[in-house]
Amino acid sequence: MHTIRYAVGAIWMAGVLALAGCDGGGGGGLGSDVGDNNPNVVAAVGDSITAGSYPSQLAGMIHKTVINHGHGGATAGDGAASIGGVLSGDKPGYVLILYGANDAITGVNPDDTAAALGDIIGACKANKSIPVIATLTPMFSEHLIYASAAKRVSERIRTLASQTGTALCDLENEFGNNAALLQSDGLHPTTEGDMVIADSFAAKF
Repeated sequence: MHTIRYAVGAIWMAGVLALAGCDGGGGGGLGSDVGDNNPNVVAAVGDSITAGSYPSQLAGMIHKTVINHGHGGATAGDGAASIGGVLSGDKPGYVLILYGANDAITGVNPDDTAAALGDIIGACKANKSIPVIATLTPMFSEHLIYASAAKRVSERIRTLASQTGTALCDLENEFGNNAALLQSDGLHPTTEGDMVIADSFAAKF
């Protein structure tokens, strides 16, 4: 797969300028101004990790409808290309963003990954849907060879969250070195691992 560079567009810059300094903290710090969107609808976007059980677990914790938009093999670039349809179709008050694992696996430049994630954040903010972004879960076992690349992506995500005033769930830190939270492939979370993800996102509401 060849690397495609994703420039951070004007819509992202507009979102940053309009909302720089917004509360990116946890414990109810997301705010409630979601414009014409539904405050009781949460869109979870991401790859096969999102396609697992964490969104359904989260729905029971926060008592909101969590729509699972996880697609196996999806990259951050795929997410940037599809976020417009998610926003117009779901009208979500909140968007949970968990992309980057496939970028690390397929060798996408971390700067390109961050730019695509920035486009997703910008689109959310322009739509008045409140975004929450997560770092990557760690990689072990057969995916251990991609662990360093995943860490680099997570570092870019932390920087992006800080620069854009976006709430951050640091899943890399939440999982730590606990390989037991992942299935035997060392990539996809177990049910317990999905619960860790759900807990981390729930803490932001």
